[in-house]
Amino acid sequence: MTVRPGWSGAALGEVRPYTVTRGRTRPHHHLLLTTRLAGHAPGAAVALATPEHEALLRLCRAMPYSVAELAARLRQPVQVTKIIAADLLDSRALILLGVGGSPQSPDRSMLEAVLDGLRRL
Repeated sequence: MTVRPGWSGAALGEVRPYTVTRGRTRPHHHLLLTTRLAGHAPGAAVALATPEHEALLRLCRAMPYSVAELAARLRQPVQVTKIIAADLLDSRALILLGVGGSPQSPDRSMLEAVLDGLRRL
């Protein structure tokens, strides 16, 4: 395997975000900072297998992480992390767990009960 200069070891931090995202500036999935992602389908082929894609996938296969946590661990801007994650979601290598670990939005009646309880305080 040939290692491209600037893409290995300590030099990874020097790769420009524009290069990592291949010029894209927006992900095509709506991902919040608290959106949690997990690894899926260990044999899934990743079409855009860059070191950043592989690192994100490796993290998510170990345990679910939020987009914010992934950005910090990858030492990449959040927007870059969202684009990388969107690529992996498209290839079905990642699955979306939801926001803050909840796969669905909270029940309206439960939220109203909490609000009523807070008003009584």
